[in-house]
Amino acid sequence: MLLYSEMIACGVWPNVFIVNVLVHSFVKVGNLSFALELLRSFGAKNIIDTVTYNTLIWGFFVKGFCGIGLVSYEEWIMYNLTTDGICKDVIGFNILIDGYCKSGDINYAMELMDRIRREGLVPDIISYNTLINGFCKTGDFFMAKSLIVEILGSRRRKDLNILAGNCNQKKVENGVVLEPNFITHTMLISAYCKQEVLEEALSLYEEMVANGILPDAITYSSIINGLRKHVKLAEAKILMMDMEMERMGVDPNHVSYATLMNMFFKVGNSMDAFTLKSLMVVRDIVFDVVVYTILMDGLFKVGKPKESMFITLLKHKLVPNTVTYSTLVHGLCKLGDINGAESALEEMKEKYVVPNVVTYSSIINKYVRKGILDEAVNIMRKMMGKNIFPNVYIYAALIDGYFKAGKETVALDLYNEMKLIGLVENSFILDAFVNNLKRSGRMWEADELAKDMMSRGLSLDHVNYTSLMDSFFKEGKESAALTLA
Repeated sequence: MLLYSEMIACGVWPNVFIVNVLVHSFVKVGNLSFALELLRSFGAKNIIDTVTYNTLIWGFFVKGFCGIGLVSYEEWIMYNLTTDGICKDVIGFNILIDGYCKSGDINYAMELMDRIRREGLVPDIISYNTLINGFCKTGDFFMAKSLIVEILGSRRRKDLNILAGNCNQKKVENGVVLEPNFITHTMLISAYCKQEVLEEALSLYEEMVANGILPDAITYSSIINGLRKHVKLAEAKILMMDMEMERMGVDPNHVSYATLMNMFFKVGNSMDAFTLKSLMVVRDIVFDVVVYTILMDGLFKVGKPKESMFITLLKHKLVPNTVTYSTLVHGLCKLGDINGAESALEEMKEKYVVPNVVTYSSIINKYVRKGILDEAVNIMRKMMGKNIFPNVYIYAALIDGYFKAGKETVALDLYNEMKLIGLVENSFILDAFVNNLKRSGRMWEADELAKDMMSRGLSLDHVNYTSLMDSFFKEGKESAALTLA
């Protein structure tokens, strides 16, 4: 404001451009009340335009008004602060549509599309992309796809007009000529992949290419991620490594490499994973904390411990996050280095990186496997003291551990505690109880428990299922074995 004050002192009065810079600056630093006051003050002198209003509307949006349910205040600005001679435009409406989508009121966002037309304006591709993204986030793929169909319909009407010699016509029927872009399709492809509706994602990809819309690295990264979830490694490899992306003129980004590298490590194919790493180096693709975390996790998985990867990450001045530390803790536990794992946990505390239930579960499981059960419970209590609550898998490991140690009372106490905090049994809990009853020869109790829990939708693992049947056959209780089958 010092420079602005000097300008006024020199007798230079601000124009619309200066006012917009001021409003934008105050919005960026979060001083919305002063930005609003500037708009009112300069509005009275007619030194504002549509950009001024849109900037303020955007400011209320980015500073969290839609997040706390006050997105309607943005609309109030548009409708009540507009002075004569300043028209609303589609940009302002797009900001509102985005705000309502993010606040969860997708139906009202859809209504704004009709209001745009009533104002004599026409929705643009950003209006449609914003709505498509909103519907994708709510899982309403039908509506998202129908909007793409609507866009393509507009495009086809344009083609017909060109053929009829009306190539200068911009408006078609009640809408506007729209050209879908890669963002339009990528948002829906990404949403399909996240929801594991892979066939729809691939179908939309083919439709996208057929319509002459070229995908980008984000499109391919989304598809590769979808293939990863369906463990379709061969297809992902063809897409990225066997020229498909290159044929489309797209260079893989670090997300594409990281996703495929993670797939290779998970199936134990470290050779191809390292080939991807080498390609990243050759192509000068920057390694981020996610890539280093995947490399570290992969090396632990294939039995090549590389805490040095963590050190390399630090040397490159990257900040390890919770996932990075959890990966390190898990890897050290697999190596049997429980002291190293606990040191890493302590380092997280020193660096203000908050551990999660996965971080603690690795240490707890290691103590359980070593038979140091009381220390495992002690770690769980410390975790709970930090408001990080154990999941059913941690309780299953502890219950099974105490059963195996012959401490049935403690195991049952932990089971009751688990129920008290609202956790529901899963198949691991069922297996722990069945194993304990089998060990003590209480086959009928094991059978009743299995039947009860199976009636509630749980199932034995194949080992317990076959061994329980085998035990009944050995005891000459064929009917019980056949009933279980």
